[in-house]
Amino acid sequence: MEMKLRSYINRKFFMYPKTKEIVELREELYSMMVDKYNDYQKNGFTKEESYKEALSLLEDYKSAIKEVETGNSLTVLKKKLSSSLSFSVFYFITLTCIYLYVSMVALNSFRNTWLVVVGGAFVYLIYFAANMLGYAYMFDMRVLTRCFVGVLFLNCIPLLYVFPSLLLSELYRKPVWRYSWLVLPVIAFIYLLTDLIIFAKNAPKLALNIHILVTGFALTTVVYLILSCLGHLWNIAWILYVVYLAIIALGFYVREKLKLGER
Repeated sequence: MEMKLRSYINRKFFMYPKTKEIVELREELYSMMVDKYNDYQKNGFTKEESYKEALSLLEDYKSAIKEVETGNSLTVLKKKLSSSLSFSVFYFITLTCIYLYVSMVALNSFRNTWLVVVGGAFVYLIYFAANMLGYAYMFDMRVLTRCFVGVLFLNCIPLLYVFPSLLLSELYRKPVWRYSWLVLPVIAFIYLLTDLIIFAKNAPKLALNIHILVTGFALTTVVYLILSCLGHLWNIAWILYVVYLAIIALGFYVREKLKLGER
């Protein structure tokens, strides 16, 4: 029945941002509901009657709920969306002014100045993804939070790979595309590591092991590609994968032995 009470109060507070004050209020109400439910059970009431009496505490604490009502999803979303819209308008007006100044005043030419717009748009994509991540985190939406972390890193690709490569190729005539793609596996590794640090705490053991294995494999791939491309060691650097597999196998083996020793 405690799980039922927990589910009920979680639904009640679902549309509220998970600030410290709101979480504390929710936990206090839950604790009081459980106590009241147990008291009624001891006094001979049925489970259903005890459950209904426990839920009545939420009616008694309407005033407390109203104190945090200003932080509900609708109000927060309105404020944040208004702020985001204002910033977006300001950002693109500023970007347009910079583009026109560079084209008409600084360079007196529109040749290649489209890179200013492209770079600015890529920066805005990072802001947009971070904003959406903030919404998901605020309302404790774990799946969406994880998705938007991925979107944030995905948006790093045009900013850190496409734009710099375009800039160097168009302005300085340097053919960097054959090497600049090495940024992609680096971004993938940092994403996997970030995801592992943030979300692995409550992950099942098998999923955690797979995640660790994939993250290590990504790091090995980054080192392999950098050594092979820059040092032309394609026929030798593959040994890194053998070394990595040996290290990860040893690590898993030692961890299991330590756990058995603790038991």
